[in-house]
Amino acid sequence: MINVLNRADLRELAVVGRGLEILDWTLYDSLVIATGGTQTSFKYFQQAVGPSGVTLQTTNMEIPGQLPAGYKFVPQRIVFTPKQALTLTAADVKDIVAVSHRGSAQLFIGNRPYLQVDLQDLIGGCLIGFAGAFDAATSLAYAAPRARLDGTLEYSPVIPANFSFSMVVTYDAAPTLVKNTTLVAKLVGKMIRPQQG
Repeated sequence: MINVLNRADLRELAVVGRGLEILDWTLYDSLVIATGGTQTSFKYFQQAVGPSGVTLQTTNMEIPGQLPAGYKFVPQRIVFTPKQALTLTAADVKDIVAVSHRGSAQLFIGNRPYLQVDLQDLIGGCLIGFAGAFDAATSLAYAAPRARLDGTLEYSPVIPANFSFSMVVTYDAAPTLVKNTTLVAKLVGKMIRPQQG
């Protein structure tokens, strides 16, 4: 059974019980969307730190697809962040828009979705302005600012220990990219875990 908390319930988490600690926490996972790729669906939180050289830069999951025994996580906000070079070219901006402003995103706990939304509604930050030199002979890209939407959940489903969860991003067609582009999924909320000692 999945519990769903409202804002009043979240305020009461401070008195969850002896032996537990409650932390502001972000679970994150990164996947590469490859240039020339044909993949249209990407499933996040299915890798863990350690195996195959996966580091904390890629994910902070301890177990693929679930939380350790005794842990619970309450997602309050979902954010996707595209990563690219520090100096953006027009092609880089087009790649970022191709992976972040198309497609849909779903939060699954077990086999049931708890959120279904356009992916662009979950992109944090803002793309605005021109990339590349302002020159008629140069390929230019203009990225318009986003409106309000920020991935905040009005309710808060509780992800229990040893129960599968994932974020799934799906595109109607594989993004056409000039460079490989990393898209990071972040679940921002409260981690409830046993105290040490």
